[in-house]
Amino acid sequence: MEIRAPPTSLSLAPPPASASFRRTPLRTFFLNGSVSLKVVQVRQSNVNRFKCNSIQSNLFDRLTRVARSYANAVLSSFEDPEKILEQAVLEMNDDLTKMRQATAQVLASQKRLENKYKAAEQASADWYRRAQLALQKGDEDLAREALKRRKSYAVCVIDDV
Repeated sequence: MEIRAPPTSLSLAPPPASASFRRTPLRTFFLNGSVSLKVVQVRQSNVNRFKCNSIQSNLFDRLTRVARSYANAVLSSFEDPEKILEQAVLEMNDDLTKMRQATAQVLASQKRLENKYKAAEQASADWYRRAQLALQKGDEDLAREALKRRKSYAVCVIDDV
């Protein structure tokens, strides 16, 4: 006597070609053990196991994606656009103040360099005039010394530029 399941609207897919079947008798105490049931055991191949693992990982990926979306929604609900804009304006004002200070420092440094350049040019012209005076008086050594000093000021001007 073989027990069969009642017909249902569900249809089962045929077993894969790589599956192997083994029939083993199952003994029961139903009707004094006179009824024996046949159970079919199916051993799946490794390919089906990998498919099952990929289904589980896909399910896990979908669940983590849902959790991330809820976390992002919670964070978005905490954000107040007006306060974010106010903070951005405050940061821009701070940056503007820093830029103005940096510009003032650059302009002051430029002015200092211009003054130093003018002073070096003036000293160079002064030493050249002294060298000419020394030559007019006939003191060549003094004129050479004045020209050396003029050259040092000229090198100083070139180094600063």
